[in-house]
Amino acid sequence: MPQHALADATTSFTQRILIGVRYPLRGAALITILAVAAFQLLTIVPISLVRVLVLFLSWIALYTYAIECLRHSADGFADPPEMAVNTEDRTSVALIVIQLAGNAFALLATLYFGTPGLLVLLLFAFVLPIMTMSLTFDGVEAALNPLTWITVVARLGGDYLLLFAIVTGAALLQAGAIYALLGRGPTFLGTAAFYVVANYLTIYTFHLMGALIHHRHESLGYQPESEVIAEAANPDDDVALLGHVNLIARDDIPGATDILTERLREGLAAVAMHTRYRELLRVQGRLPELLVHGQIWIAALVQAKEERRALGVVQDCVDVDPAFLPDATITCGPLADTAAHGGMTRLALHLALGYLRAWPGDMGAPHYGLLALRMHERQREPAEAAALGRRLLAAYPDHPLRGDIEALLASLATTRKVSP
Repeated sequence: MPQHALADATTSFTQRILIGVRYPLRGAALITILAVAAFQLLTIVPISLVRVLVLFLSWIALYTYAIECLRHSADGFADPPEMAVNTEDRTSVALIVIQLAGNAFALLATLYFGTPGLLVLLLFAFVLPIMTMSLTFDGVEAALNPLTWITVVARLGGDYLLLFAIVTGAALLQAGAIYALLGRGPTFLGTAAFYVVANYLTIYTFHLMGALIHHRHESLGYQPESEVIAEAANPDDDVALLGHVNLIARDDIPGATDILTERLREGLAAVAMHTRYRELLRVQGRLPELLVHGQIWIAALVQAKEERRALGVVQDCVDVDPAFLPDATITCGPLADTAAHGGMTRLALHLALGYLRAWPGDMGAPHYGLLALRMHERQREPAEAAALGRRLLAAYPDHPLRGDIEALLASLATTRKVSP
C-alpha cells in the first residue's frame, strides 16, 4: 500500500497551483530546504573556490531532491518524498549544466545582438520546464530535442503557459532578491532568508511540473506509479508478470518484450501491460510494431468505451507516423467525434479527413467530411474549408447533409467578405 496520500488527476492544474503552495512546507521537503540553506550559508566565507564548491554541491543536493519531487508528483502522490531514491546525481549535474550553458548562451546572444538576442533568452526560459521534465524521465537526448519541446507543448496546451508564467515569476523574484542583496551588501540574515526562499521556489516549481504531468498523464501516454500501486493492492498474475518483465528488461529488453507480446496475444490486459510494451518497443526503435500494437489497442479501448485514452494512443502513433489512422470506420469515426467534442481540433481534423480519404463510399463519409469542414472553420482556415466544401458537394450532391454544407460555406463566405 502507498505510504503517501494520493492526488486526484482530475483536479484542475489551476487548483494544483494553489494547493501546491503548501507542498514545500511539509515533511522531508521543508527539512531539505532548511538543510541546504544552512549549507549554502558557507558562501559567506571570503574564499572564491570554497564559495563555488559550496554552491555547486548545494545545487546538486537541491536538484536531486527536487527532481525526485517532480517524479513523485507525476506519479500521483500528494506528499513530498522522504528522500531521493530514484534520482541519480548525474541527472542533477546535467540539469545544472543545461541551465548554465543555456543562460550563458542566451546572455551572450543578448549582449551581442540586442533585442533579437533577448528572444533567445525568452525561448530558453520557455523550454526550460520541458527540458527539465524530459531530462527527468527520458534523459539528456530527449531534453535537448526540439521535437520533444513541440510535442509536449502541444499536448499540455494552456496549462503549460501557466507553468511557464510561474517558473518565470519565481526566477524573476530570485533575481530581484539577489539584486537587493548586492545593493545593500550581503548580511547573514538576508542571505539565509534568500536561500530559504530560493530553495522553496525550486521545490514548488518542480512539484508543479510533476503535478502537470500527473494531470495530463493520459494525453502524454504516462502511467503514474500510484495507479500501478492501486492495481497491485489486489495482486494478480499480471502484476507479478509485469514485475518479472521489468526485472528482465534490465539486461534483456528484447526478451522482456517477447514476454509481453505473448501476454497481450492472450487477450484483455491491464493498461500498465500495454504501456510498458510500448515503452520497450520505442526504446528498441521497433516503430512498425508500435503502430500495429496501436491499432489493436485503440480498437480495444473504443470497444471498452475508453475513447479518451484511445485518443492518447492515436496521438502517440501520429507522432511516430503522421499518416497513421485507425484502420476501421467503427474506430476512426467515434474517435473523430470525441476529439471534436473534447476540443482536440487538430486531431479531430486529422481523423475526419482520414476517414473521408480511406472510406469515401461509406455512408458516414459525408458526416465526417462536414466534421472536417467545421474543424477547418474552428482553426480559421477558410480557404481549406471552402475547397473541402466544394469537393463534398460534388461528391455527395444528393446527400441529406448537403444543406448543412452549403449553409456553412455561405457563412464562411460572409465572414471573409466582412473581414478587414
